Amino acid sequence: MISNLRRSALYVPGDSERMIQKSAASLADMLVLNLEDGVAYSKKDLARANVIEALGKGVFGNHEVVVRVNSLTTETGRKDLSAVVRAGLDGICLPKIEKADEIRAASSAIQDFEKAQALPEGTIRLHAMIESAAGVLHSADIAGASSRMSSLIFGSADYASDVRCRPSDDRVELLLALQMIVNAARSLGIDAIDAPCFDIRNRGLLEKESAQARRMGFSGKSALHPEQLPIINRAFDITDEDVAWAERVLAELDEAENRGKALSTLDGRLIDNPHRAAAEWILSRKKPR
Repeated sequence: MISNLRRSALYVPGDSERMIQKSAASLADMLVLNLEDGVAYSKKDLARANVIEALGKGVFGNHEVVVRVNSLTTETGRKDLSAVVRAGLDGICLPKIEKADEIRAASSAIQDFEKAQALPEGTIRLHAMIESAAGVLHSADIAGASSRMSSLIFGSADYASDVRCRPSDDRVELLLALQMIVNAARSLGIDAIDAPCFDIRNRGLLEKESAQARRMGFSGKSALHPEQLPIINRAFDITDEDVAWAERVLAELDEAENRGKALSTLDGRLIDNPHRAAAEWILSRKKPR
């Protein structure tokens, strides 16, 4: 079920029936059932079968359910796509995307599978993983390649290998890629999801990366373990303080408008239309009480 929240995206190994079942009770906004990296080639068929069975049972509740398929340039990837496009699926995650044509080809194939499954056209959304220098450079074209596009997801491990950098804890070596992905996604009105923190037990580092990603404009962050989810969700949540600020901004700007003014001040700071837009976005994401 697609909501307006993609704070956290939990990767779930498709070859583990137990972990698929457990993921249904997790705090993740989006579950990424993984058939690609992390699944041994000898277990690809098993992983696909597990995911198909879980989708058929409808065990995932209110989670947004996405399947990361293998590359569609491979027979395995094409088998994945044809098998998992069915009721119960919300989206497909495409790995290692470098060109807009890859998105268009996937969208066309999905349309045929939707028709075969009697699903309304456009049911299945697309999430493109940006994992290389070429992917980063073409990220805006990728983001706008199909009306199905819902997010760009950064894959930092493959990206670092591709450009031969060695990211430090402050991720300064990745800042260009992070900023380009956010700008590409936002320019087309879709979400941007940060890479996971690979030091799974390092809560401090996860908090640091999550806060950095939130400041940069990311919608959320990927997770490799359910224990990472509370920290990630908290970092990307709309807080009571955010809501209070937004309400004050709108009240002040409405009052200024009544006085024939387009701008005003709040706590000594100038506010105008960009602040109104930010306030309205915050209130649109506020959770119902």
